[in-house]
Amino acid sequence: MTGPNCDVELMGLWMSWTLDGVGTAGQAVADVAAAARALDHSVAQSQRAFAAQDETWDMLRNAADHVRRRMLDEGRAALERGQSWSLALGGVHVQLTLQRRSPT
Repeated sequence: MTGPNCDVELMGLWMSWTLDGVGTAGQAVADVAAAARALDHSVAQSQRAFAAQDETWDMLRNAADHVRRRMLDEGRAALERGQSWSLALGGVHVQLTLQRRSPT
């Protein structure tokens, strides 16, 4: 198969993320939508690190929402071009990195 998206199909996707005040994680994900779900899950689980109704939590959650939207748009576009993508905003840092997989 040839074309601009050929290499993307032969690549795996690694996601790493940091939530300030919570921690850092990373995992292989199937696609950008799966990366968005992983971020959503991590943000939801991280609420317990903050006091109830904590302003810091609200700021982190809002930042994660912005990062998620941009990841689904800008991140997906970068990956389709064969480029990695990252964004740091309001205590949330996400990086998506293409990794070559052997063809099956």
